[in-house]
Amino acid sequence: MAEKTLTIVNTIALLAMVLYLVASHAEKSKIPEEIKAQRLSIVGPDGHLYISMSNPEKQALATTHGVPNNPGTNRDLPGLLFFNRVGDEVGGIYYDGTDEENFAGITFDQQKNDQIMAIMKDEYLDEGEWKRWYGMFFRERVDSIRVEKLYDEFIEKTKGMDESKKNLEYLQFKKYLDSEINVYRMFLGREENKNTGLFIYDSKGRERIKLYVDETDNAFFEILDKDGNEIRSGKVLDNNE
Repeated sequence: MAEKTLTIVNTIALLAMVLYLVASHAEKSKIPEEIKAQRLSIVGPDGHLYISMSNPEKQALATTHGVPNNPGTNRDLPGLLFFNRVGDEVGGIYYDGTDEENFAGITFDQQKNDQIMAIMKDEYLDEGEWKRWYGMFFRERVDSIRVEKLYDEFIEKTKGMDESKKNLEYLQFKKYLDSEINVYRMFLGREENKNTGLFIYDSKGRERIKLYVDETDNAFFEILDKDGNEIRSGKVLDNNE
């Protein structure tokens, strides 16, 4: 009788252990319904950052070889940033907006540089009217070696400056970069004036060719010289016009 009782007890204990292990495994394999975080970083085994998904306050800065390009600044955009295996930020996805503005984009960076191709859109209220533009942009940027040299010169120049003066210097520096070594080359999309088409610029960022349809469904083409003067232009006529 004692042996039979012991066998029953052992069987119950074994069954209890099996049920516990099954329940424990089920709990571990259960997919969480929600994960909350201010920033999610995808890293390699050595801690190297590859992807950053973040709110505006915690967004990662652009880096070159893992070193922030503009330390002390704040990107202030929620989104998803991508980094390559040597620590360069290489592009990203962002979405944000308010009741007065809404914007989004997908960007692709040049080697050791900023974006040269992007899909973007912007909508904003202007005196009670919504203005909109959206499409694909192409830019021309100088080789990264020159940019790195300019950044090195800027960092050397601003050493020891207080934060406010350094920020002013950076704004001037950024303005120079945008005007001299960062120019639009092509836009395919819809402009604020509601013209939808193809707009091509020269190496100085001057608009040279326009092929578009306006908001009344009329089609036009324009060819401009480097000073913005029309060389040739016209309306594309329908067969019944």
